[in-house]
Amino acid sequence: MRMKKKFWIIIAVIIVIIILVVGNLLQRKKGQEVEVAIVKTGSIQSEVTASGILRAQAQVDISAETIARIERIHHREGDNVGKGDLLIELNDVDARASMNLAKAQLAQAEQEFTRARKLFEKELISQESFEQYTLNYETAKAQYDRARDAYRKTRIYAPIAGKVMIINVEEGETAVMGTMNYQGTVLMTIADMSQMTAVVRVDETDIPDVELGQDAEVIADALPDSTFPGTVTKIGLMPIYSELGTDNVTDFEVEIELAEFSPLLRPGMNVKTDITTHNKDSVIVIPIQAAGKREIEEEDTTAETVFVVHGDEAHLTKIVMGVSSDTETEIIAGVAEGDTIIIGPYRVLSKLKDKDKVTFKVEEDSLSQSFRLRNLPNTRNGAGQRRS
Repeated sequence: MRMKKKFWIIIAVIIVIIILVVGNLLQRKKGQEVEVAIVKTGSIQSEVTASGILRAQAQVDISAETIARIERIHHREGDNVGKGDLLIELNDVDARASMNLAKAQLAQAEQEFTRARKLFEKELISQESFEQYTLNYETAKAQYDRARDAYRKTRIYAPIAGKVMIINVEEGETAVMGTMNYQGTVLMTIADMSQMTAVVRVDETDIPDVELGQDAEVIADALPDSTFPGTVTKIGLMPIYSELGTDNVTDFEVEIELAEFSPLLRPGMNVKTDITTHNKDSVIVIPIQAAGKREIEEEDTTAETVFVVHGDEAHLTKIVMGVSSDTETEIIAGVAEGDTIIIGPYRVLSKLKDKDKVTFKVEEDSLSQSFRLRNLPNTRNGAGQRRS
């Protein structure tokens, strides 16, 4: 009984092995199932992606040019101001007194100079005396100009039209001179919000493709559903170095001027940009996953290639690539419109060899400008045949 049972187990194992071997042989003869696409002409657009921040095209930090107590601040944060509007009044008691004194001294010196000139013309005073009166007058005039300038510095006016972004002081505080905009010396900041600029950092490998005048799309992290068109207006010449882990990263600063005003945008917002570097129409375009560097045994070289289907065979074909996007690439030479190329699946494509047998089925999506390719078994049309 045991011998009989053992016999049938051995027979079953042999049958399974035979089925597997025969199935494998049939599959090899039939060919591997692949996804294919029909080569077409179309449009392709390549982009460079970068991130950065928004900045008002014109932004000015307002500082005092003299030390004095702040008497009055004429605007609040968020107010719109025009160029030349009075922003801040500083205490002017000392400056006004000095100016009035200098003005009186100038008037006296001018009278003495006028009288001395008449006397000199009549030769009633010496050359030396006249020169002294002249010097006194010029000195008094210079002192008055200096005192008047000091008084004018107690009034701070808007150098540009824009919006008051921030006020760092309050009435009663002492304004400190800050010609270099050191921290603590900036009284307020004004920005022209009507024109915003995205300042982004582009990787050194992408910067050769970026040119002035190229179109771009800007998306703020705070407004992910809104896209703002812009134009590249400046490309930095000096590199910006930074570290990413153990690697050194080199970027270049690029400015993109936004074409539209939006009250939702604010300086300092984080943004991502897509700069259109190439835009071509009526060119040969294939899915990018179809192309890859492979060894060409006949030439003993490695080159960019695709597999073109001829009958039921995959023929390794060398190509010349042009512009690439995230999903497609332009083919300059190697394949023609109407050719059938293999685009997947990756597990098959990565192991496929020249002239391997393949089966496929093409399904054209009439609602799309490109083919949607399916990995379907070829059961009706025969290996290497397109479905009509």
